[in-house]
Amino acid sequence: MAEQSYYQNPELWAAHHFLTPAEALRFQQCADLIPSTTTTLLDVGCGNGAFLAYLEARKSTMTLLGIERSEAARQAAVCRAPVQPGSIDALPSADRAHDLVAAMEVIEHLPYQVYEQSLAELERVAAKHILISVPYRERRSQIICPYCNCRFDSNYHMRRFDEIVMQQLFRTFRLKQFQLVYVDDYWFAPVLRAGYRVISRNRDFPATAQCPQCGFVGRSAANTTSAALPARARGGLKARLKSRLPTYKRANWIVALYERS
Repeated sequence: MAEQSYYQNPELWAAHHFLTPAEALRFQQCADLIPSTTTTLLDVGCGNGAFLAYLEARKSTMTLLGIERSEAARQAAVCRAPVQPGSIDALPSADRAHDLVAAMEVIEHLPYQVYEQSLAELERVAAKHILISVPYRERRSQIICPYCNCRFDSNYHMRRFDEIVMQQLFRTFRLKQFQLVYVDDYWFAPVLRAGYRVISRNRDFPATAQCPQCGFVGRSAANTTSAALPARARGGLKARLKSRLPTYKRANWIVALYERS
């Protein structure tokens, strides 16, 4: 139940989460992998339709369709293309109904058995190609629920992906091409994050998180303890500190195009 409620949180689908430079770069690299012969595209687990809106802004001539199980996400849709209710493990489409089927930042969330069935469903409804985007070699960090002390991944990520995993993802589709999407990161980021978690003692429970054990959600009375500085001041201080730290390019996502064997 907590897993289902997590995806019904409107904060998860707020448009500003999808308007960052990094997200725009990921959308661009995903769009660049779409073959020019594609006439119909199904975006499975499309969320608020941000990728579909990106394609629309590029004057795409494809017929676009989104599938999303979260009602909150569908209500927050930012695309003109229709977004229908449905789940990735039981897609409401006929066999080979769409030239290309995309699953962007979806399959890392799928639990055991649902994952295997969902990959088979993507193969079933894709006529020619499958487009996948997932975190690359993700170093998942757990947060602690301030109510019951349960440790869990705040993004509900279930697995880790690299080149070997991507090669073996499908049975009837072969990997045609993949790209890594790089973002700016700080050399001392792991140390800084670990130190921040110790200092904050998990007071900053993410607004999009929900504990899978007790159901505790962010932005409740239990996690609004005031910090030493007002939020705006903390944000300005953090920005100034970050501007002085050395950065490097880190591979954050892997995007891959598959074609039917």
